Amino acid sequence: MKRIFLFLLVLLLFAIFVTVPKASAQEVDYVADAIKALKTSNVYVSPGIPGTDYNTESELKKFLTDVDRMVLIMLPADTLTGTDMYSIAQKISAGLENQKTIGLAIGDDVIGYSPILPSGIASDKMSRAKSVSNDPITALITFTQNIHSWQSKYPQPMPTATPQPTPTPRPTMQPISLPKINDIP
Repeated sequence: MKRIFLFLLVLLLFAIFVTVPKASAQEVDYVADAIKALKTSNVYVSPGIPGTDYNTESELKKFLTDVDRMVLIMLPADTLTGTDMYSIAQKISAGLENQKTIGLAIGDDVIGYSPILPSGIASDKMSRAKSVSNDPITALITFTQNIHSWQSKYPQPMPTATPQPTPTPRPTMQPISLPKINDIP
């Protein structure tokens, strides 16, 4: 009887102290979810971020137009587990074929990244936005306004599709007649 009681006690203690592990940032791929959503939208707000609600995404969309080559992204703080913001921005950019300017908020941190603008412009505009904002949402909105202001002063060419070459017809080969053995003296 003592052994059964001891076994049950150990089993109970084991159940209390051993918890089911939560999904790590690597198991929940926030970056892949963002890239997938940004294929059809220019704003992505990961669900459950503190300070956001159901309306945050639509509020951010108000500051972008359909022709903007810009995306705004909000991800939870645990996205940074084992990596840094710059690497995440590069991954998102690569997933979007390096054709967008990115305003990225992870937790309370923000970063601007753009392979289509001159080097440092997006980072500078986000740095300025962060300095006058008290939360990531306001920083993203200000970043959008800063980029629009910069683009009005320095318009960038829109990407054009690479033209497909038109095949050039080749002349039709005409058969030639070779001399025959009887024709040679």
